[in-house]
Amino acid sequence: MRPVAHAAPSPDPGLLGVHLLAGVGSGLLLALAVAALGQRGSRSYLLVVLALAALLARTLVSALAMFGPLDAGMHHFAEHALDAMLATFLLGAIYYARSAGPSAPEEPQ
Repeated sequence: MRPVAHAAPSPDPGLLGVHLLAGVGSGLLLALAVAALGQRGSRSYLLVVLALAALLARTLVSALAMFGPLDAGMHHFAEHALDAMLATFLLGAIYYARSAGPSAPEEPQ
């Protein structure tokens, strides 16, 4: 007996909308963080960019699971791994921002 190929189930429109909003929002936050990194260039800003990239990647992992290429077990593992990365990057950004000495005051123009 040959296995029958089935089309992937069509995702719920509400869930698609939530994923779209999450992806757009995460992408905008990441773009703003990259712009801030370009201006500041500090290690803590780089870590914030990486944390926001992990947030965007979480949405992408969820979308891959929703459309079928990623099974539930790998989806679950990947989201927890990205959560751990996000937390680590944010804690690192806070650590580097707090350990850096106070910046020189800006001169009035």
